[in-house]
Amino acid sequence: MKPFIYILRHEMKFSTTSKSLFLSTCFFIIIILTASISISQFGVKTSATSVAILWIALALSALLSVKVMFQTDYDDGTLDWLMLSPISLETIIMLKAITHWLTTCLPMMVLTPLVCIPLGIAFDSALWILLVMLIGTPAISFISTIGAALTLGERGSHLLLSIFILPTFLPILVFGIKISMLLTNSIYDSSAFLILLAISLVCIAITPFITSMIIKVHYT
Repeated sequence: MKPFIYILRHEMKFSTTSKSLFLSTCFFIIIILTASISISQFGVKTSATSVAILWIALALSALLSVKVMFQTDYDDGTLDWLMLSPISLETIIMLKAITHWLTTCLPMMVLTPLVCIPLGIAFDSALWILLVMLIGTPAISFISTIGAALTLGERGSHLLLSIFILPTFLPILVFGIKISMLLTNSIYDSSAFLILLAISLVCIAITPFITSMIIKVHYT
């Protein structure tokens, strides 16, 4: 159990001390404030538009810290050591995804009730949206590991990373936005919740193995 805790503590320390956490959170706030001001000046602010902006801002902001998932370990040789360690590569990938969720997605979700104010979303609706995000965002972190592995070792691959990952976010965004819109209108659909939960569970179950295969192919 100690190696798992050590790796998780190492990943948490690296993520919190790097600039990615600060940049992701600031980018999240900037997108929402900019979109809110633009809609107020040039359009009609509706609950559907506000919810869509919230989810899209979270997805785009989460991408900023994906690149450092494996790249730093790859550059300094830590990834080679991890692959030779007794802990399976799939477990290490899962710990990295959990770290990404804790240090990137979770801080943005904590800010959700506050950033909902300029978007015109009521506080009680913001709490329901936060619950939906808690269910859907783990899938974003685990899917991101695939994109980080595909662009491993590639310089200037941030654009490629976005191209690879953003299309895979679509099911999460579609269901997340739809459920959040229903909740803001006091419509409760348990089946939609279960579908979003199933998407997250499937991603948690299979993405570590897919990412592991991609990394191993990169080393062959």
